[in-house]
Amino acid sequence: MLGRLKNNLRDGSFFLGEAIVPKKIRYSGPLGALRRQMIFWSRDSFVLSYPKCGRTWLRTMVGRVIDKHYGLNLQNPMEIQHFWKISSKIPCIGFSHDDSPNLKRPGEIQIDKSKYSGKKILFLVRDPRDVLVSYYFDATHRMKVFDGTISEFLVQDVGSIDSIIAFYNAWAHNRDRVKAFQILSYEHMHQSPKSALRTALDFLGIQGVPEMILDEATSFGSFENLRKIEMADAFGHERMRPTDQSNPDSFKVRRGKIGGYVDYFDRDEIAYLDEKIANSLDPYFEIYHRKA
Repeated sequence: MLGRLKNNLRDGSFFLGEAIVPKKIRYSGPLGALRRQMIFWSRDSFVLSYPKCGRTWLRTMVGRVIDKHYGLNLQNPMEIQHFWKISSKIPCIGFSHDDSPNLKRPGEIQIDKSKYSGKKILFLVRDPRDVLVSYYFDATHRMKVFDGTISEFLVQDVGSIDSIIAFYNAWAHNRDRVKAFQILSYEHMHQSPKSALRTALDFLGIQGVPEMILDEATSFGSFENLRKIEMADAFGHERMRPTDQSNPDSFKVRRGKIGGYVDYFDRDEIAYLDEKIANSLDPYFEIYHRKA
């Protein structure tokens, strides 16, 4: 009953706004804030992560499943958080990097996650060392928020290893304060993409998906296919578009290698990262402590 009421209020506010509110004020100011808050309130679940933890990959596979399962015939299956506008049968799922931790110093990262108290949280994680490397290339070639070497980025105070660890720890401390919490690792997605996809779908409330659709979505979301999609700008969206076709490091789908950080740091730098993880990362993420 409550779920239906929330959906009705959400849908009513959205479609009424689309029908009578001029576009120039629809998404800004108090009205825009109210509409965003209404949508946040009505969302069933959120997929959250630090950047470069596989969110785009998972988002594409889940979107492809929804596209095929519900017969939507969409050009861009990544726009999952808007699918509720197409059919009320589709769960209202939010995707977010939550508080943009990559743009903050560790002490600035939000610790209070009470706004998610009634939500289901699928939290994507990846070895912080690999996150660091992948985000470095994103920060330098796509976001243009850093201009320096990877060794310089390693010890900087915004978006580097301490920010990654602080964000992980914030959610480790808040995992029992939400409706439901599930971690899904990049490594699991890499080693067994179909199993990881099924885990995500079950948690997000997308039921009854045939095996053939899972197989197709997994193939569609493969590294090789996503690279082709980005090269061709097939989704027609900047999220899946290289900033420089001639520079492999400017691609959203860049390398996708497990443990690839060892190719970028020397022995002392790796020891520095290992010590940071061993001493600072919450034991909840023991899968990465074992590698340290």
